[in-house]
Formats: sequence, C-alpha cells, structure tokens
Amino acid sequence: MWRDYWQRYRRFWWVPCLVIILLGGGVFWQHSRQQRFLSTNQQLMAQSTKRKVKAKPVKQKKSVSKGGFVDIKGAVAHPGIYPICVAKTRLFEVLKQAGDVTEAADTSQLNLAQTLSDQLIIYVPTKGEAVQAEELVKAADEPQAATDNQAGASPISTDAKINLNQADATQLKTLNGIGPKKAEQIIAYRDEQGQFKQIEDLQKVGGIGPKTFEQLRPQICVN
Repeated sequence: MWRDYWQRYRRFWWVPCLVIILLGGGVFWQHSRQQRFLSTNQQLMAQSTKRKVKAKPVKQKKSVSKGGFVDIKGAVAHPGIYPICVAKTRLFEVLKQAGDVTEAADTSQLNLAQTLSDQLIIYVPTKGEAVQAEELVKAADEPQAATDNQAGASPISTDAKINLNQADATQLKTLNGIGPKKAEQIIAYRDEQGQFKQIEDLQKVGGIGPKTFEQLRPQICVN
C-alpha cells in the first residue's frame, strides 16, 4: 500500500519541502519583526526620557519693576497722568510721553535726568516764570500739607495785601516770585488792558502761570 502511494505521489516530493520552508521563513520573519518592534520601542522610550530631561524648567530670577504714575502739568503738549517704571523712568522720558515740552517751556530749572517715583506732581514752567524748586517736582501729599499749614495759620488781612490796581513796581517786587521784569509786565498790562477785575486776571500777564499765581494768591487783592 505504501509502495503504491509512494509510486503515485513521489513526483510531488517538493511540496512538503516547500511547506516546511515557508513555515520556517514565516517563523523567522515573525521573530525578526518582533525584534525590530522591541528595538524601535526602546529607542522611542530613550528619546522620550532625554526630552523630559531637557524640558525641565530652569528657575530664573525675574526682575520685576514696580510701576506707578506721575502727573505732568505746565508747559507740555499734553498735560496729564502718565505711567512710569519706578526708580527707572527718567524725567525726560516721561516728558516725551506727554508730547514733549512746548516752545515756551523753560527746562533749565528741571533736572531732566532725575529718576521718578510714584505719585509725583511735575510742573514745567514757562520762560520768565519764577517757580520755587520744591514746586517743580513734588510728592502728591505735599499740596495737602501746605493747605493744612495755611488753614492753621492766621488769615492775612486785606490791608497787608498788595493791590494789583494801585501798586507800583517797588511794591510789586515785594511779592514772592516777582522780579523787576514781571513787575513791569504787570504795570504794562494794567495800562493797556485796564484795571484787574479779579486777582485771577493776573494769569493773563505773560510768564505768570497757575503755580506762580497760587503762590501769589494770599498776597494780592484788587479793588
């Protein structure tokens, strides 16, 4: 029986060999594939670990500058309140923010390189305007202190004040901040425009701004 079977099918001897070869090749290919897969996973894990190490945040000290605001008044293009970086912003920088000073401004009385602090009031005078140094750059609480001092002081009587409509140059020069030139300007204005109707009209005289007028207010009167 086996002899007949062999005689009949011996010409197909290569079929079992082919099956064995295919099975062996399949097993080898599957094994190689698994090895490549494992190797690729190991490489990816190693790269991921390196990235995590590199991604560690580095703590750096950040210099945080305290901010603030200053109030710019006087002979500037756009008076108002402007932000500053406390202890870093210079006066000339914040004046540029305000559109820079006008042609009538007198910056010789200011320290343009001064560093600024929060809540300062900065006044830019006009040419010929006499302003006390402490009035140019001052803290916001100083005006209140000055008001309190005035409130506590005894009121100045009208008789002790200078009458703008009657005073001569000598009398006008006794006023704080009024020199010979300003005294002549006041008299010239009075001769050309007539008597002052109210003390606030003094600000119409060239070179006398709001700051100077506030200093003169307690010392002057009109009839």
